[in-house]
Order: sequence, then C-alpha cells, then structure tokens
Amino acid sequence: MKKLIIVILAFLCLFNFAFARGQQTDGIHLTAYHQMDLANPQSQYWSISLDAFAQRHPNISIEWEYVTGEQFHDKFQAMAAANDVPDIFTVYAGARSGYILNRGMVQDIRPRLTPDFMSRFNPSIWEPQGPNGEIYIISLGMSVCTVIYVNTRLQRELGLSNPATFDEMIAQVPRIRQAGLTPLMFANRGQWQAQSFLLSMLVDRMAGRAWFDRARAGTANFTDSQFVASLDIIKRMVDTQLFPPGVNQLEGPEGWGAFVQNQAVYLLDAGWRIPALLGAATPQEYADYAVIAFPALGGEVTRNSSAATLGEAIGMNVNLRGEKADAAWELMTFLYGREGSEIRLRHGMVPTYNLDLSQFEIDHLTRQYIELISAQTMGYVIDAVMDGEGVNGILNPGIQAVMMGSRTAANLATEYEAWVAANDSNRRR
Repeated sequence: MKKLIIVILAFLCLFNFAFARGQQTDGIHLTAYHQMDLANPQSQYWSISLDAFAQRHPNISIEWEYVTGEQFHDKFQAMAAANDVPDIFTVYAGARSGYILNRGMVQDIRPRLTPDFMSRFNPSIWEPQGPNGEIYIISLGMSVCTVIYVNTRLQRELGLSNPATFDEMIAQVPRIRQAGLTPLMFANRGQWQAQSFLLSMLVDRMAGRAWFDRARAGTANFTDSQFVASLDIIKRMVDTQLFPPGVNQLEGPEGWGAFVQNQAVYLLDAGWRIPALLGAATPQEYADYAVIAFPALGGEVTRNSSAATLGEAIGMNVNLRGEKADAAWELMTFLYGREGSEIRLRHGMVPTYNLDLSQFEIDHLTRQYIELISAQTMGYVIDAVMDGEGVNGILNPGIQAVMMGSRTAANLATEYEAWVAANDSNRRR
C-alpha cells in the first residue's frame, strides 16, 4: 500500500511538472477581432508588423479573426449584444463604435499612460474618447477622409490642370468623357463612403464646425440650408457625370483599382488609400500621381478644409486583467509605438508617433499628402460624432437615394433631423 501511494505521488508530481511546463511553453494566448482586408495591397504592412512583434514576444500568441467593411460592424454589434467579445478588437474613437463603447465593453487605458509615453505622440490623440475623459485606443493616425488623387500624365495628355474650383472641375467633364475616361472615380456601394468621404467635407465647407456643434446640440437643425446644399452638391456631381456610371454599385477596390488602371483622371478617396496605390501601381504610374484638396465651392464658409477623425486602433476588453492585459498592452505599444510606426511609414502611412521624418526615405505622394493636410483645417466626420443608428439606417442609404434621384435632399434632411431630434445621444446631453 505504501509503495502504491509513493507511485501515485510520483505520478502526480510528474503530471504537475508537465502541466507547468505546458503552461510555460504555451505562454499567453489572446483572441482578436480586427477590421482588416488582408488581400488589399494597403495591408501589406500588417504581416510584417505581426512578424516583428512575434520575434520580440514569442510567449504571446494571438488568434486573429479578420472581417472588413460593414460586415465587421454588423457582426461585432451582434457579438456585443450577446456580451461575447474577444480579448482585443478594433475600436473607433467615436460614435462608429458606440455599440461597444456605450455598453462599457472597452477598457480605459488612462492608468497605463505616463506623461513620458504620451509625449512621444501627436497630442491630438489624447483628447477624451469617452464621456468621462476615457482613452480607449492609441490612435494609429488621423483618418483624413477627403483627398483628390490626380493622374498627372492623363491631365497632361488632355491639356488639363488642377481645378481651383468645383465649377472648373465640372467644366473638364466633356473633354475627359470624350477621351473615354471617368472624370472623378468614386465607389459608393458600401453607402458610408459618400457620407464619410464627401458629405462630411462638404458640410464643413458650407457650414463649418461651429454650425455642426449647434446641430448636434439642437440649436441648429439638419434641415438648415447649409446641410441641404451639401446634399445637393452630391446630386450635382452625379447629374454632371463627374462620377462613373454605376457609382453606387462599385466597391472601393473597384474604384481605386480603375484609377490605377488609368481609367480616371481624378480619384475621390481617403488619405489612407496611399499604401494601396503604392502597392498596386507600377513605379512609373505611381510617379505620376499627385494629391490635391477638393476644389473650392461657391458659397463655402470654410476654405480648403477636409474632414478627419482619429483613426481606429486596437482596444482591450474591459474585463481583461493580469498578464493577458499586459500582453495586449505590449501589442498596442509595439504596433503604434516607434517600431510599428516605422513599418507603417515605410508603407505610405503617416503615424501619430513622433518620428523624425528626415531620417526616412518617404515616397513623393506621401510627402505631398503630409504637406497637404498640414495646411488644412479638419471638419467632423459625421459617423464619428453622430449615433450610428441614424447615420447607417437613414443618412447613408438616403444619400445614395438622393444620388439616384429617388428622393430629394430636402426630404432626406427632414427625415434625418427628425430621427436625430428623437433619438440621437448628442441631443440628450
């Protein structure tokens, strides 16, 4: 009997030792849900970043799930409603992620932010991201949503120059169409593009940030003439054939892909499209690209502005604690700190981390983009500051309907204002 007990104890010791070694070998495991299209050329930096992180932290393993576009938000909203979210996930610093932020599912990282750490970044990213001053993410960049890309070779061949005004851009349409090309390539199948890339900028140009602040609070209305005029400008862009036929059936990659294939003189897209163009165009084609601001509008109150919001980044589950939370923080600080920022900069992305840009070889288009946005003021991106239910359910499909002529700008403005007045959290503050 005594011998049996000794054997059992020896077995248990051996089991515990093996279990402990297994734990040590396995390390720390995180689950992740990320907004990313790995097939997109602008995502090339991502695998390089993860490989570099894995070399630095071999004890941390991450199980990634990648979803893109509206499917990302639809699935994440269902996950949040079921109270079943992973350890880390993509977070937008605003109303776009309201379905998880409003449920208190994202961890406030302020306890981890030291003055020395914060000083290494553009100070704009530390503006409050929550109602009580919470900071949820280290924003990877400022998402500038309205940029006009130019194929200067096609411009020269057609005898054109950069339009200073919107009317001048429209005046170029017949010559460009006669050459069998699209004047201004744009893709709006996802519906959010017309709101984020176009309407947000137009509202800032025609009304300004001060008006938008009043409209959010209810002392101005989305039925005001400035907002309706902004919607009417989008309809005019369709009616004058600036956009490609079937603009509302084109996916984003189809739009900028056609630009890369020399089928359009101009491309309306966001600042983050540069890596995709860099990855998809030949060096000779890429050398002919330039960036300009959207042309001046008649009656605008803000000149030369775009619309921008803090870029999305990885945030932590509010319930993450201990070594798993520390591992998530290691990932966040690596991706958005010096090493990750250097990788993104080499792939055409402008980071919020304070790098000495003179130490890097930056392509001409990225340098132009940096110069462009440094000279611009930035208006609000509507879906970053207004509740998603109204934007996604009414405004986004409504803009598409205005473009197709099935409803008027005034009618859409009335419907959206009614929803905001009755439901939007901005009006309840």
